Amino acid sequence: MKQIIANILLIGASLLAVLPALALESPVGRSVMVVGHRGASGYAPENTMAAFRMAHAQSADMIELDVYMSADGHLVVIHDKDVDRTTDGQGSIETMTVEQIKQLDAGAWLKQEFAGERVPTLDEVLEWAKHRIMVNIEIKGAGCEEQIVELVKKHEMTDKVIVSSFHHEYLAKIKKLDPAIATGALFGDPMDLNEIIEACHPDAINPKYTLVTKEMVTQAHALGLQVNVYTVNDPLSMKQMIKFKVDSIITNFPDMLIKQTDKNKKGKRPPATEAG
Repeated sequence: MKQIIANILLIGASLLAVLPALALESPVGRSVMVVGHRGASGYAPENTMAAFRMAHAQSADMIELDVYMSADGHLVVIHDKDVDRTTDGQGSIETMTVEQIKQLDAGAWLKQEFAGERVPTLDEVLEWAKHRIMVNIEIKGAGCEEQIVELVKKHEMTDKVIVSSFHHEYLAKIKKLDPAIATGALFGDPMDLNEIIEACHPDAINPKYTLVTKEMVTQAHALGLQVNVYTVNDPLSMKQMIKFKVDSIITNFPDMLIKQTDKNKKGKRPPATEAG
């Protein structure tokens, strides 16, 4: 009898391991979610409110952004470990206060029309996004996990957020802090999916799109994992990913991707609005 019970428990655990309990879906019925990479970064300065607003205006389902922690413990939305490339300043994020970072221009480097854009905090982005658009938060630096969980709860976005990282140990910590927050394991080189599951128990894999095959997608789905691919910026590759039945596509050009996904759309999205 004990052996029978043990076998039942083992089977139950195996079934739970393949259930996509925290699957995120397009709120407008697209077959593939449209994710603005650092916002609509093909048109506006990456990781700024201008880029996020543009992605929303283009009817993206989600925005993707990157976070580091400042010297005084604030989560700032920026891709690089320093401010040199995307602002008019210089210095490492971990040695600068949020006030110092906020003084920098994060838009003029791309086009003068974006002069005056600032590096936003994660708190600011989630406050804006909570009634508008889902958010993919990529952890770039160590020590961000607790504050991410706190901010997601503060803005009541647990079911509208996925936390991703190439550092899978960060995702394991997110899951330990709050299993209800979806996570996605990023990777740019071939990896064994079972090893990823063992390392961090994610809800999704976020592979570089050139690694993706139909077989990988089928295997991931069988394991209960969504497949969110990055970064796809040409129509032919977009069509290929849609054909493979990935769950979301991260792109610098949400409007370009929407032209492809809307061909497979189940419903019609109402016009984007800044109200609310």
